[in-house]
Amino acid sequence: MKVTAFVDVLSHWCLAAQPALDALRAMLADDVELEVLFAPVADGAAVGFSNALESWFYTRGSLAYGRELDSAWCENEQTTTWHANAAVAAGVTYGANPVVLGRRVSRAAMVDGLLLGRESEAVRVVAKFTGVADDALRERMRSDAVVASLHAANERLASMGCAERPSWELVNDNGDRAVLQGVWQAEAVLPLAKALLDDERAYRRAGPPPERA
Repeated sequence: MKVTAFVDVLSHWCLAAQPALDALRAMLADDVELEVLFAPVADGAAVGFSNALESWFYTRGSLAYGRELDSAWCENEQTTTWHANAAVAAGVTYGANPVVLGRRVSRAAMVDGLLLGRESEAVRVVAKFTGVADDALRERMRSDAVVASLHAANERLASMGCAERPSWELVNDNGDRAVLQGVWQAEAVLPLAKALLDDERAYRRAGPPPERA
C-alpha cells in the first residue's frame, strides 16, 4: 500500500499534520510506503496576503490544533513558500528524511519565527540541518530536477481535484483508493489507512483465484 502526502513546509496545517506523518512512519512502516511530495502554495507565486491575515489564519487554526504559532515568515503579500520547499526538496536529494527535515523547517519558521520566506534564510537553515554546503544546496534547489519536482507535485495535486495542503492519496494493492483534502488529524488518516491495509492483507491471504476451466 502507498500513502502520498502533499505538503507545504510553510503551511501551518501541514505542521499540524506532522503527528499523522510520524504515526504512519512508526506504526505502518512495514506495510505502507509513505511518499512525501512538496507542493508549494500558488506553485511558487507570491502568497498574496499580508502578515496580519496570515496571523489571523493562525489564530483561527489554533482553535483546532491548540497551539500558538509565529507568522513572521510571511512578511508581506510578495512572500513565497517556494524557497523553503525547494530547499527541503534539495536536502532530500542529499539523503535527508523528508518527514524529519520538513518538520524541522516548519518549526524553524512557525515556532522559532525565522524568516524562511527568504531564499537566503531557507538556504542557511536547511544547510545547517543537513550539513550540505550553502552554495551546493542553493544550486541544487534551483536545479531543473528540483524545480520540476515541485511543479509536478502541484500538477498531480490539481489532477486529484485538491487545492489544500496537506492532502493525501491512499492506494492499496487491491486498487482501492481514497483522497483526503485538507485533513490534518492522525485520528482521521490512520483509521482509513488501516482499513485499506486490512483489505489488502485479506486479499493477500486469500491467494490467487482458481484458474478458469
